[in-house]
Amino acid sequence: MAVTKNDPGRRDAPRDGLRERNKARRRRHILHTALRLFVEHGYEGTTIADIAEAAEVAARTVTGYFPSKLDFVTEWPTEREQRLIALYYADPSVGFVELVDAWWRDLRDHLDDEEAALTRAMALANPGVVALAEVEVSRRITGTEFPFDGTDQEDPFEAAGRAAIRGVNRSFERSVAEGRMTDRLHEDLLNLIRGIAETTHVGHGALKLDR
Repeated sequence: MAVTKNDPGRRDAPRDGLRERNKARRRRHILHTALRLFVEHGYEGTTIADIAEAAEVAARTVTGYFPSKLDFVTEWPTEREQRLIALYYADPSVGFVELVDAWWRDLRDHLDDEEAALTRAMALANPGVVALAEVEVSRRITGTEFPFDGTDQEDPFEAAGRAAIRGVNRSFERSVAEGRMTDRLHEDLLNLIRGIAETTHVGHGALKLDR
């Protein structure tokens, strides 16, 4: 049946879209406010009430988007890990280096410059909290990540390879957040990933956050 201009669904659709955009903008504003406060006053020195006051919203609005303070610092690693998983499931046959390349290009193409810079500054100011956030992210997404690559998780040489690959990835993300990433650096870091993977025989599982 044709939809008429009096159809309620037609009237509500633009309004619903606007509502969702406003919610997304409010969420982003609260997140950025919290990250700034974590930089200025430290994670432990900032309360939900502080965030609400600085963002000019009610405390219940803050917790409606971010139930705990830890949710603010898990935002970046959660988004990154979920995007990696999505890219993998889009093509499970993709090679490891090709997957990393697609993941990195996806970050560069969809980067929120302000959020990246704030996240980087927050990490520098609160290094212990960042490690805690990564553990929390790995706990939350357990069971949805791509399969481990089949290498021996207990082998010291392969463990070193996985640690090295994660280190290169952190260097990439740091360079992107600081606005220093170039196509040449992208390719150089990708070649470094390739060399480590080929030498230590590790692959997809190297990027999975450990519990």
